[in-house]
Amino acid sequence: MESLEVRRSIFVYEAARLAAIAAGAPIVPVAWDEREQDFRDQFVQVIARQCGPQRSSSPEELHGSWMQAYLKNGWVYGETYDREKRVHPDLVPYAQLGTLEKDKDAVFVTLCEIARLYVRE
Repeated sequence: MESLEVRRSIFVYEAARLAAIAAGAPIVPVAWDEREQDFRDQFVQVIARQCGPQRSSSPEELHGSWMQAYLKNGWVYGETYDREKRVHPDLVPYAQLGTLEKDKDAVFVTLCEIARLYVRE
């Protein structure tokens, strides 16, 4: 069985992916198993933090952390999403995001809290 942090990460990732589909988001991530290992490693760290005492309830703060992690992993801003070239249109300050993207960040905060409370050892 996967570690608690990995199970929580898969839960949050896949639930956020389904939320993107339900919302008709222009970018729907691929399944967890199709993501690059560097992404999964970074995501597990984010979820471990979000499920611990240093968690943030601010979608704006988490978006900033997400941006920094993506930039560190070689992603750049571009108007059209391209996973292979690591180009993402949401690599902008939170204030510049549209409603759908801001909602996505708020859903992420909520999913992390659900994982913290209900995905246990």
